[in-house]
Amino acid sequence: MSRIPAHYWLVGLCLAWLLPGLVGHAPWKGPDAETFARLLAAREQDDWLFPSGAAGAHHMPQLYLWLAQGLGVLLSPLLPLHDAARLASGILVGASLWLVALTARTLYGANAVWPAVLALMGCMGLLVPAHETNPYTAQLAAIALFAYGLARMLTQPLRGGGLAGLGLAGLFLAGAWLSALALALALLLLPAFLPSWRTSARVGGSWFALTGALALCGVWLMSVEAQYPGRLAEWARHAILNHLVFTSDKQGKYDPLYFLNALSWFAWPAWLLAGWAVYRLRREGWDSIRLWLPLGIFAVVLVALSLHTDAEQIQTIILLPALALLAGAGLGELKRGAANALLWFSLMLFSFFALVFWAYWAAFDLGWPAQMARRLARLGMETQGLRPWALALGLLITSAWIAWLAWLKRQPRTPQRPIMVWAAGTTFVWSLLLALFQSPLDNRLSYVAVARSIQDKAGSAKCLSGESLNRVQRQLLAYHTGLDFRPPAADCGWLLVHQKGRKRDAARPGWELRWEGARPGERGEWFRLYQRTH
Repeated sequence: MSRIPAHYWLVGLCLAWLLPGLVGHAPWKGPDAETFARLLAAREQDDWLFPSGAAGAHHMPQLYLWLAQGLGVLLSPLLPLHDAARLASGILVGASLWLVALTARTLYGANAVWPAVLALMGCMGLLVPAHETNPYTAQLAAIALFAYGLARMLTQPLRGGGLAGLGLAGLFLAGAWLSALALALALLLLPAFLPSWRTSARVGGSWFALTGALALCGVWLMSVEAQYPGRLAEWARHAILNHLVFTSDKQGKYDPLYFLNALSWFAWPAWLLAGWAVYRLRREGWDSIRLWLPLGIFAVVLVALSLHTDAEQIQTIILLPALALLAGAGLGELKRGAANALLWFSLMLFSFFALVFWAYWAAFDLGWPAQMARRLARLGMETQGLRPWALALGLLITSAWIAWLAWLKRQPRTPQRPIMVWAAGTTFVWSLLLALFQSPLDNRLSYVAVARSIQDKAGSAKCLSGESLNRVQRQLLAYHTGLDFRPPAADCGWLLVHQKGRKRDAARPGWELRWEGARPGERGEWFRLYQRTH
């Protein structure tokens, strides 16, 4: 194993972290289902320039929807639409890892490349969004491109400015409009704060970046206004008046430290290594570009995020590339005691997760321990007997983890070893979880089981009316059943009613109850299917 260059194994580790979970399951409850439902609505309306469903929201995730739709068309003969669309996240996160590697090499040298990449991979909050249909991954890739563009401007101002401009435009089109504006303003003011940026070439590169970003965004804005007059104005009023701290009436719920608190787990352990890097890089002077390029991006975007009143933890994903870059710079000078502490914490934590997953596998497949089996049954994951393929794949992944640790023990100590163990441990537990439980989780978290029950009863119906169904439920049930879902209408002979609880609603004269149920283990929603009797 040691004869093969280390970077090949590290590329393999990146792929092993990125690929599992991207395909092979239906949209799961949460952002995966919500984003895919938005994609279905855009396809239904053939409205791609500025989906009307986004006009009342303060985010505009067009960039992600465009990529997901393109992959759906391109891969339609090979993959179902939901799997093809989910690959957009894999491509964007993979591009982010690559761009972080290029930026780290440009700023800090070759020794910082893999530590920065592994630090980004190891961020706890990135693991799930990277494997679901999540539009925030477009923001991750866009800000990684912006950071690389700034780094390239140090030696190639125009080329770097063009890349930075693409990154700014990408941020705007990915929904991070306020962060894009804040970074553009910071780039404009950069020469005032960093003397090393006051060269004519770098100032020209900055203006080139701003001009390019404005031109790209301007073309899109003018196209939207020409095709949908008034839609942009409606969006702007809603975004500014309802979602910014200075104009919204939600100040009572505003927490200016929300994102710093979220980063404590979302960006672990990158933020810890980044803090050490800032402490060490201060020796170069507080006007050091190596320090302020990633730190400035982090600070500006953090301020921009903190101006939103509708904060969500997933929004912190845009801060991860800057932290990963700093982590890569600081890992080489990490004290041996701290490095060993991170390494052993990684080994203990991920070994514990593996033991827990195997215990729940035994409960699910073998019915023992009985208490765990009962807990799974309450969650809608009842014991169904031994699954040989899940067992074989789980054993293979666990054996690979043990063999890798045995190999690592014989290798010389390197500065990237602690973060490599953390990233490998994250890959191990994620792959093991999917190997043992992807199928049960798919049954529990998707609408496939509900759709099959509806299809069994009303598969021959020309249309089906939906009552109290939200946008996500209607789109996904129509997608899985192939039925034409419509608002309540007299010409439909079938009616699907959604309720918050299982309590029977009032009698419906002229309708016969044909089926009722919900997703396995779901207690917050209940569906009832009626057929018209006359």
